[in-house]
Amino acid sequence: MQGGCGVSLGGRAEPRVRVGLLGRLTVEAGGEPLLLRGNKRRALLATLLLRAGHTVSAEVLADRMWGRNTQGKDRRGALQVHVARLRALFTEKLGAPFVLGDDGGYRVELLEQECDLLRLRSLVRAARDAAREGDHRTCTDLYARSLELWRGPVLVDVHGHTLHEEEIAPITEELLDVAEEGCAAALALGDDERVAVRIRDITADHPEREPLARMRMAALHRCGRRSEALRVYERTRRALAERQGAEPGGELCSVYRAVLLDDPGSGGDRTTGRADTGPGPEAYGNTALESSGAGSGGPVADTRRPSTVPRPRSFGRRLPLVCTPATAPRCACGHGYVPLPAHEGVPGPAAPHLPEPRSTPPVPSVLPADPGPVIGRNAALADLDRLADPYGDRPRPVLLRGPVGTGTSALALHWAHSVLDAFPDGQLYVDLRGPDGAPRRPGEVQRRLLRVLDPGTADRPPRDTEEGAARIRGALAGRRVLVLLDHARSGEQVRRLLPGPGCAAVVVSRSWLTDLLVRDGVRATEVGPLGAGDAALLLATLLDRGPGPDLHALAQVCGGLPLALRMAVAWLRTRPGHTVSDLVRAVEGVDPAQARTPVARMASVMHAGPVAGRRDRGEVPAAPGSPGQSVGDTSYVWLSSG
Repeated sequence: MQGGCGVSLGGRAEPRVRVGLLGRLTVEAGGEPLLLRGNKRRALLATLLLRAGHTVSAEVLADRMWGRNTQGKDRRGALQVHVARLRALFTEKLGAPFVLGDDGGYRVELLEQECDLLRLRSLVRAARDAAREGDHRTCTDLYARSLELWRGPVLVDVHGHTLHEEEIAPITEELLDVAEEGCAAALALGDDERVAVRIRDITADHPEREPLARMRMAALHRCGRRSEALRVYERTRRALAERQGAEPGGELCSVYRAVLLDDPGSGGDRTTGRADTGPGPEAYGNTALESSGAGSGGPVADTRRPSTVPRPRSFGRRLPLVCTPATAPRCACGHGYVPLPAHEGVPGPAAPHLPEPRSTPPVPSVLPADPGPVIGRNAALADLDRLADPYGDRPRPVLLRGPVGTGTSALALHWAHSVLDAFPDGQLYVDLRGPDGAPRRPGEVQRRLLRVLDPGTADRPPRDTEEGAARIRGALAGRRVLVLLDHARSGEQVRRLLPGPGCAAVVVSRSWLTDLLVRDGVRATEVGPLGAGDAALLLATLLDRGPGPDLHALAQVCGGLPLALRMAVAWLRTRPGHTVSDLVRAVEGVDPAQARTPVARMASVMHAGPVAGRRDRGEVPAAPGSPGQSVGDTSYVWLSSG
């Protein structure tokens, strides 16, 4: 069976599995999403999938799961347990083995249409074949289709230093090479807007990748988006300095100068009334195209449409846009290079000093720390990915709703930390609940946000919430920022805090804020208690011990609520002389009339005080002292339902 453009799609009409590796790990078996629990098991499966069709030794698998520095006899036995559970899971869904044993190791077999990485490689091979045959439009389209499969950082939700270093880093490098080849081919055909949009997220994730930054700057410049092109250069320059202690190379400097010398007010050639065309390939550099597979079959025909971007202004005579940091001297003020006046043997006046762009304001990053392990929430995380679309062109606002104790705040924070790279311009967190438990007023929150986003206007607070909302949207315009609004009480409290296009917002609330869903197009997903197995696994993880019947009993009296489970862990850690069974008996002994919910009963056991209402709301004592010490009416703080 053949797909479009002669790309083989294999022989199966319907894949038995669907595997996603080019982003978050996703697996469908038998037409249903497969929820994979446990970091070690996910690392095991990821390694086998990345090496599909090859046998992976038990030693290599153990290294990817536990790291090279962790040695011992127990690793092989633990590996066999994880493999057995993985096999059972797939056999239940597929009715046949998926993980196969072979010659001291294990392997999986995948067809091309069953895995996004294999499909991408097939499309890239077809694109390079098309380039060699001179079919450059087909080549560009095939590269575009291949890059559409790259959803974000590879296996960002699978943890393991050795796994990322040995398996994922080479895949990422392969994908970046494909992006460079595809964008060079598209630029050669004049698809400037397509390039500017397609590699925006890639350059945000990899700002130090100079060829991609150079091509995006060229595309933006040709589209008339000069200020955006300059911002790309500044981000790359800063990333190179911070991560590598290096400065931009000569080709990137040349593109920067081509953009910086642009004179939008000139309107082209005044003597003829004809608009001059934009800078040609020599101004931007052709290294990526010449070294890529797209150019392996000979030079790609230059069929670019005439650009509406004027040529850079010349000073007397046109100067070659060349910058070589190793030889070009710095100017006296130390703020940039002075370009060489001309090539050897070509006379010309000295070029003006070209300063580096102004430094950009610091990126606001005020998220609280990741609250720790989040277990049993794979489906909710997938919903947030699908609804918010963090790596898409237009991220969307999402409402995460859950009753008290279900861990909505912790889940939202965990998700936000997992997509930080999708929002390089900042991440904001606002607790919409005041210290007294009352909702914060929108005007107060707006003033706080503006102090972070636009410090220069701190002495000019907005006159009303409408002006505040407009100023927040203006401060976020053209940026990719994530806004997390926690403990929302009403739609009116949230509406004037939502960012504009290009930004994402996650609203956490115990209620269905239906007016936001109806009037503002906010999408919603709901979180409930954990299942019995996941609740016991969370307890075992937090207590750093194996699961057992006592933990299952404790999970049951906690109602599967993550807040109650974490309170139980805190109780056990502060009372080393007590057992899990002691705590279960204590919780079961609480009068249900005085504490109606699992959170309230656990708070009662923790001596939260005499006021039942406070226990129901999830408040716990803040005063220091022994666990048995009584506390006063003012000694309460909020224990977040996250």
